[in-house]
Amino acid sequence: MATPTFDCKITTPMALNETNSAKSTMRWFVHKTEYDPRWAEVRFLVNGQRAFGSIYQDMLNAKHSIDIICWGFQPSMYFVRDGGKSMRIGELLAHKGEKDNVKVRLLCWHDPLYVAEAGENNMPGFDRKVTTLKHLPDSWINKVPLASPDYQTWSEAEFDMYWYERANLNNVTDTVHKNAPDKILDEMSKFTPGALRDDVARLLGNRIAGFKNIELATRSFDVSERTEIIARVKAHGKAAGWSDQLISGMCQGMGGEPTHHQKTVLIDYEYPDIAVGYVMGHNMLDQYWDTDEHSYKPKSPKLGRSGPTPWQDISSRVTGPILQDINANFCQAWDQATGQKLTEARKKYAGKHALCLAGSTQERGVMAQVLRTQSQHGKTDISKLYLQALNNATQYVFVQNQYFRWDEFADTIKQVATKQHTAGRDGGTHGPIYLFVITNSSDAAVSTGTFTTYEMLDSLGYSDRMPGVKYAEADDALLAKKVSLESELAKAQQEEQRMRTQSYDWSQMAGAANYIGELRGQEGVLSGEIGDVEKQLAQLKQELGASVKIDPGAQIVSPDGNPILKVLICTLVAPDSPANAWVPVYVHAKLGIIDDAFTTLGSANINFRSMNVDSEINIALENGQIATELRQQLWGLHTRTSGSGDSAHEEPSQATDSVSATGQNGPTEAFKAWTNIIVRNNRHRDANQAPISSIVEFFRVSKQRSYKD
Repeated sequence: MATPTFDCKITTPMALNETNSAKSTMRWFVHKTEYDPRWAEVRFLVNGQRAFGSIYQDMLNAKHSIDIICWGFQPSMYFVRDGGKSMRIGELLAHKGEKDNVKVRLLCWHDPLYVAEAGENNMPGFDRKVTTLKHLPDSWINKVPLASPDYQTWSEAEFDMYWYERANLNNVTDTVHKNAPDKILDEMSKFTPGALRDDVARLLGNRIAGFKNIELATRSFDVSERTEIIARVKAHGKAAGWSDQLISGMCQGMGGEPTHHQKTVLIDYEYPDIAVGYVMGHNMLDQYWDTDEHSYKPKSPKLGRSGPTPWQDISSRVTGPILQDINANFCQAWDQATGQKLTEARKKYAGKHALCLAGSTQERGVMAQVLRTQSQHGKTDISKLYLQALNNATQYVFVQNQYFRWDEFADTIKQVATKQHTAGRDGGTHGPIYLFVITNSSDAAVSTGTFTTYEMLDSLGYSDRMPGVKYAEADDALLAKKVSLESELAKAQQEEQRMRTQSYDWSQMAGAANYIGELRGQEGVLSGEIGDVEKQLAQLKQELGASVKIDPGAQIVSPDGNPILKVLICTLVAPDSPANAWVPVYVHAKLGIIDDAFTTLGSANINFRSMNVDSEINIALENGQIATELRQQLWGLHTRTSGSGDSAHEEPSQATDSVSATGQNGPTEAFKAWTNIIVRNNRHRDANQAPISSIVEFFRVSKQRSYKD
């Protein structure tokens, strides 16, 4: 994808009675797109305790309407974990509709093919399939790449099933205007065990009442949209030079299970003075709730983190004129799913949301922009945002994301570093650009896209951190070369045999002998090359089994040998992990910060799917104070040292400078501090000691290669 270029002229007024000088800056916001930058108040909410607690309070205070778009919704989830004093989210919504006469609209993605339910059940209880995974043995779940165990309690499952039974009585999803193939997909769900039980209950007169003022709708991708996605992915893959295997896998993954991945909440939009919204990374499911502690010890769903692993995630709370665009996205999605005309009904509120700050030190007015990936409407503005922002980078790029496997990201940042060096950036004076990445290396995150993850890391000098895939790729290449050489050798031997058995007259004898000699020489060369390949294959096996120490980080150098881009790709572990069993923290955040100037957050991952296929929504803002504070908060959280198990005899030079690790002394010192922490954590892991900090370097041994993401 080409970097956006703009030919428009921008005129900015200057108060000459105040100054006669100005500074120009590069544009961060995407130009000529559906949503212009608008004023907003933005507050970032790190981890579920803050995010869900804030949403709960705003929903509790709602006066008129609550509009939710989500990838997943669990009615039994406790947003506030105070021992059960607060209501479950399903109870809260029912209470607001029944007691306070608040209109609730819930729009959730639903997979009509039920592929998603084998992994993470995004709507537990919706059609009783929540009980299926509870009866499957762990041995089966561990063998199936997409499958994951069900972590819900039976009381949660029963609550969810009952809640959805009532909510489905007010299911306003439009099925009238669907075409024949899509109606077939809908009909399939009617023959699930849960649906049949519901039918029997209704026949017996055991009909329950629906919720007052709650409307539920689901959305998916119809057959024509899936067909278009497959065609588009195939065309992109061919243009990008993907292998047939990758094109086939990506078409299966994207066309077979495209998702509506947006996550927003909009409260009281029709009353601008009190309206509030959220652009989220979190899904409304139990395992997304966690605290900053990221303890490896789970608790009950009423008390704390109850999911299978600690969880790192970020959402944002927004107010002001920016709500107009969050509303536009919701109304378009709602109308498309239900056939209603909410967009038309809310037109009169456009432009009425003022920037109303409450005076809190956490609230400040900024310019922000809402951007989307919405393939049904041809929108890929989040990818444009990332590529444009990367082109503006001069100091550092920080990414915290569930996935890290979008080749255009790596290509762009390398091009930026190269262009700056070519234009005169001096490595000694200005230093390189730094790339800090926090992502996942676990099967749960990487399993469907191990090949594209490897390609991404390989492009950034990190291929050694996926040795299994690296050697599998090298093994395939060598085997293919060996097969090709053996084929050439067989042809040469056949030609020699033909020449030796052919009759010649005296005039042809000399030429035939020379030709046979050439063939013998060619056979010798080919045999030697085959022998070399066999030696390389044997050496490859030895290297794969060997334990190799790798220094943290990687760097991209210019043709003249200067480092122009330095890279650290990391994962997280629970800081209180047991000494002999470090527990990964699952990173679900979708955050980008560049040069303490630009920030983007939302639902979009760093992968081809989020940039081109799934529906996604992000918010972007240009504000140095907010970017700096959020970066320091996160870097401080991930690099803080506990001293647990720390060796008393470590050299003073190995002591972590906590100030530098948060970036307060610049990216160069932060890179050194992160590297120091990684080295010390490596030493602790080798010695079966507890981690000294949460941050560790990305490493994945598995040689599994998957091509669906």
